Amino acid sequence: MVRMLMTINISKGWETWSEMAKSLEPQMNEQGAKIIWAGANPDETAAYLLVEMKDPSYVKSFGERPDIVAIREEGGADVASTTPLAQIDKYYLG
Repeated sequence: MVRMLMTINISKGWETWSEMAKSLEPQMNEQGAKIIWAGANPDETAAYLLVEMKDPSYVKSFGERPDIVAIREEGGADVASTTPLAQIDKYYLG
């Protein structure tokens, strides 16, 4: 499994974005991916995610599907701003 730290700009605040992200969990899981952790900056204009997936190409193949783009945009995600920041090999959740 590959873990990626990612960011995305959001326009409708944390609650709207996080509910949308939670709604996509079953579809993500079907593709062998899951969100391990997500959070927002203080003004709720950006979300940060630690995502686990079988293959890094998943970011493009799933995240840019027209049906998924529509759901993400409705949830306030600026899909074009999705940015992988780093591959994460080890982490600690306390």
